Amino acid sequence: MCKISDNRFRELEITRGYIRLLCLPESSQGVRSVSLARIGNYEVRIFEGRQSDDADQPLFWMELFDHDAQLSIDGGCFRDIKEAALAFEDFISQD
Repeated sequence: MCKISDNRFRELEITRGYIRLLCLPESSQGVRSVSLARIGNYEVRIFEGRQSDDADQPLFWMELFDHDAQLSIDGGCFRDIKEAALAFEDFISQD
């Protein structure tokens, strides 16, 4: 039996999504994105951060997108997977 915590599982999901994001070819629109989860009419997705040598730059942007309204209803920039996992939990509790 696997005894992995929900938070640790979210961290692994986000890490996997971030790796998929990095493996995507350059987009013609200039922004690459990956869907992490779809819950009803909501979707949690990540976008690449701006490439820079600055260590303070975020790794990625994560948002909660409402497909019915066709708009982002929450989001943020993240430099840390653990911080993003907490935000992910907050996003999915909004459905």
